[in-house]
Amino acid sequence: IIDSKVSLTSYESYIASESDEERAQALVEFLQSIRRHIDDLSQKSYQTLYSINSPDFVMMFMPTDGAFSVAHQSDATLFSYAMTKKIAIVSPSLLFPNLKTVETMWRQERQSKNAEEIARQAGNLYDKFVNFLADLDEIGDMLRRSQDAHALAVNKLRSGKGNLIDRVEKLKTLGAKAKKKILAAQKAEEI
Repeated sequence: IIDSKVSLTSYESYIASESDEERAQALVEFLQSIRRHIDDLSQKSYQTLYSINSPDFVMMFMPTDGAFSVAHQSDATLFSYAMTKKIAIVSPSLLFPNLKTVETMWRQERQSKNAEEIARQAGNLYDKFVNFLADLDEIGDMLRRSQDAHALAVNKLRSGKGNLIDRVEKLKTLGAKAKKKILAAQKAEEI
């Protein structure tokens, strides 16, 4: 938030004063006007308004560097007083550097949040990858068990005492009537 409603009436009187007494009085009024404005801005708490993306302070813009310089030279406590109220007093020559500083802070905050999000997503991706590797291991185990079960079944079919192929062939030699014949390749290892 940038407030640009600083009154320069007393400052103009200070500049236009012809006597030291008038100048001193105008300076006191100018400094009092600035403090009142600081207090008013502080009470409004613009930086806490809902849904406004703002730093935790308000910039109080003095439209002339001369007024800023007079205020700074005349009351060394004014600027620290403003900061305690979360008000940063800026002049034309300080406004853009301050805005650039705020923009840099916001960019760093976004980058920090992005880094946190990247780390979170990387952790999730890593966990998913570990689960995928476990699934592949489980599939490999299932394939090995399937191959083992297949080998046992084929063994019962083809080899060993009382294998099924020999027994079925014996039935045929005993006179079972069949139209088809088990081929030599089927007896071997094609199944």
